[in-house]
Amino acid sequence: MTEGADRPLIWIGRSDYGRLLRAVDWLAARAPEVSALLSGELNRAIVRPEGDLPPMIVRMRSRVLFRRADGMPFEWGELAYPDQAPEDGRITIASPLGVALLGLREGARMPYVDADGTQRWLSVARVLPA
Repeated sequence: MTEGADRPLIWIGRSDYGRLLRAVDWLAARAPEVSALLSGELNRAIVRPEGDLPPMIVRMRSRVLFRRADGMPFEWGELAYPDQAPEDGRITIASPLGVALLGLREGARMPYVDADGTQRWLSVARVLPA
């Protein structure tokens, strides 16, 4: 698999992959659009044992410094499962932003559509392991 014109390669650990597949099913009744996004990303992901993942990949529970669009300020966030308690700084995988961050490497850019329907380019500046 190679990088597409607008979507970079993504990597996901096997244990996260299994739990994310269950999240797709859970989201299907609650947020079908996000469920479809997540399913599409899981289908194109490179799935490996956690120890075989490249360094500085956005994994579940990673802290990530990112920018939602060029010219916007950088933000810190932690990628979280839908069943985790909401807290400041948590970005749920049950959102388009969370799905877009999943599996990206430091320096990667990814298109996503924000809550108001605007197409934006998400960029990852730094990843701290969980």
